[in-house]
Amino acid sequence: MTTAVVLLTWQGSTSDYDVTQPIPPQRRDKLVLLALALLAGLWSPVLLLWLAQYCGRLRGWKHHAMMPLRLIKAYVAWLPASMAFAPAVSRSALLLVLGCVSLSHYVKPAWSKLRLGPRPWSWAWENHTHYLMASAYCWGWARFLRAETVERLLGPVSKLNRPLNFLTLAVEAAGLIAFLDRRLLVAALAATVLFNLAVAVGSGILFWENIASNAAFAIVVSTLPSTYIPAFGWPVAAFASLVIVLSVTDLLWQPWHLAWWDTPFTARVHWEVETASGARRGIYNNFMCPYEREFGRVEGYFLTKEPVLHGHLGIVWDGTLRDRLAKADGDQGELRVLKQQYGTKQKDERLARRHATFLAAMFNRLNSGVPKGPLPRWLRCFKAPGGQLYYWGDLPPYRGEETVRRITIRYQERCYRSSTSDFALLADRVVQEIEVDPTPPTSTQGSHPCGTSSSTAEPTSESSSAASSVTFRTTPSTPSNPTRN
Repeated sequence: MTTAVVLLTWQGSTSDYDVTQPIPPQRRDKLVLLALALLAGLWSPVLLLWLAQYCGRLRGWKHHAMMPLRLIKAYVAWLPASMAFAPAVSRSALLLVLGCVSLSHYVKPAWSKLRLGPRPWSWAWENHTHYLMASAYCWGWARFLRAETVERLLGPVSKLNRPLNFLTLAVEAAGLIAFLDRRLLVAALAATVLFNLAVAVGSGILFWENIASNAAFAIVVSTLPSTYIPAFGWPVAAFASLVIVLSVTDLLWQPWHLAWWDTPFTARVHWEVETASGARRGIYNNFMCPYEREFGRVEGYFLTKEPVLHGHLGIVWDGTLRDRLAKADGDQGELRVLKQQYGTKQKDERLARRHATFLAAMFNRLNSGVPKGPLPRWLRCFKAPGGQLYYWGDLPPYRGEETVRRITIRYQERCYRSSTSDFALLADRVVQEIEVDPTPPTSTQGSHPCGTSSSTAEPTSESSSAASSVTFRTTPSTPSNPTRN
């Protein structure tokens, strides 16, 4: 529990500010979180206030933190219940509950994968998991590698799809038998750590909170004294399986499903800036913290009229669409047909205006010298990592080294073509440009409040001063010819 609290306190206290909002209240919220974490080390019931601060004021209730947060919630619930039982019984019960909470977040994705196709083994037998690696590269993960290097890797990996898929199911479902023996529980927890590391390497999706929490959990379980023997065996394993099944069916807590078909086609919105010196730089999701998760996924589809075929990283849930996308192999005529049949248009002018206002206010504030986060630049390396590692692209990353005078938002389509084993850029069009005054104000520097806490803040009377020097311009879509990435 100490490990989980320390990790999430680190994340909450070092995440960036929403610079469109007043900074002092956000700084105060982070300091309160630190103080509550220290007090909880002295008196555990303070964790109830810590949870309210982290999940409420700091918006910490997000997908990647759900498992360790549920561990902390279970521990807080156990504190009063433990008074009714002998210490050995209550601690064994806590071990059982924590194990069920942790492992249910893996059993449910396995259950969802078994239900994805017409037969229980359809996902393991048919999913082209190497497409996930290709789509992640197109999305912005590991773009420091040459495209030719990734292309050479994808060929051998494609031959391992089925063994990797069956191994994934085995690791995720291991929680159902983990409480038969302490060594099995340690092995199941260690397997989830290795599994999440492999996912991070292959896709750029980093569940570092789960990795660290389960690693600490495995170490603790491996060193338990013999008094915890009653926490294992057939009756306990049967009860644990029942609890996990109830959570899988959403009758207790509700882990995410995490089951889909991987495809080689991705369409994504990208952000870039032009600095005062005329340099072009990419805006990647780590710079958009505290909204790094939103900007790492599918944020921006409301800016384009193009029908959207898939979710994050090119994933779909329809087997026929999966097959046709793979067969299309980047053919734009076939993709147009698929967009007409399966695509959904998410264009929304109201959201587009709110989004542009948020970006304008954000960069006006940054141009005026407002700090991006609580850590000074020389300590930024100690900031907690994000969960979506899409930190690279066609341009060098923007890190705030210069003021910004223009924001450009682009829509791009990319595909990994199996027939030629290469990446293709199918479309690249500008959907919006936002002019920003790069001259830092002198009299009101850092003093004007603006925007709202949403990543798509709509203009308010308070934000008018920040956006007064901004021009929004929508650029007609002009598709480019297919080119090599």
